[in-house]
Amino acid sequence: MSIVVNTNTTSLMVQRNLSKATSSLATSMQRLSTGMKINNAGDDAAGLALSEKINGQLSSSDVCKNNAQTGLNMLSIADGDLDVINQNLQRIKDLAVQSANGVYSDEERLSMDQEVQLRLEEINRIADSSSFSDMNLLDGSIADMVLQIGAGSDIDQNTIDISGAFQEAHVSSLGIQADASISTVDAARTMIDAIDEAVNNISSRRSIIGASMNRLDSTIDRIDIRKENLQSTYSTIRDTDIAAESSELTKQQILQQSAATLLQQANQTPSLALTLI
Repeated sequence: MSIVVNTNTTSLMVQRNLSKATSSLATSMQRLSTGMKINNAGDDAAGLALSEKINGQLSSSDVCKNNAQTGLNMLSIADGDLDVINQNLQRIKDLAVQSANGVYSDEERLSMDQEVQLRLEEINRIADSSSFSDMNLLDGSIADMVLQIGAGSDIDQNTIDISGAFQEAHVSSLGIQADASISTVDAARTMIDAIDEAVNNISSRRSIIGASMNRLDSTIDRIDIRKENLQSTYSTIRDTDIAAESSELTKQQILQQSAATLLQQANQTPSLALTLI
């Protein structure tokens, strides 16, 4: 190898390698300090674009899960209130069956009927007061309740219609006449038939609610599984492998130190020419 004065090619080569090692060392430090192996588009443009898309899908999944959970909460409240209404109906039927028995006097029937009227009023009160976030659930005011449980625009695949769960639950809507009573034997027997119809009505509504709740539970489980898969993919693309990056950091530190030492030696090479003059 020739010894020259004007151009120190060895020094230039070592400087280039030192710069490369220093840059790689800085990258490793950044990745370890942030926990992210992609910190800017220059690190991996395609990976950055894909990870940002996945991050958007994760955000949408959270919103969809919240929507489904909100619907589940609404259904749970409606079901609980319908259960209380059903208990009142069962008590009214017990009183009607008792009143239909010929052994009771008119006064005793009137006394039983007082409780019946109070329970009918309670059913109407529940229908008027059952609510979720300022929305009344059982007064017949909800004509349309569609939950967005997917991020797409396709209605069939991304929505669930639970409108049928929030039908009116006032006494009149259950098939019980406004003047219904058990004050006479005939009236009591008529009430028995009306209550049977009302109980079947409530049972049918609660079946609809139960089916909707099961579907929403399944939807939430599916969203959770999808989120797990998305988070795993996002982590693979963006997160730093600490063990591998620590090893890379050590490697670049050694290369940097070696290059610095060799650069010092390479810069001394031109001075050897003086000994030959």
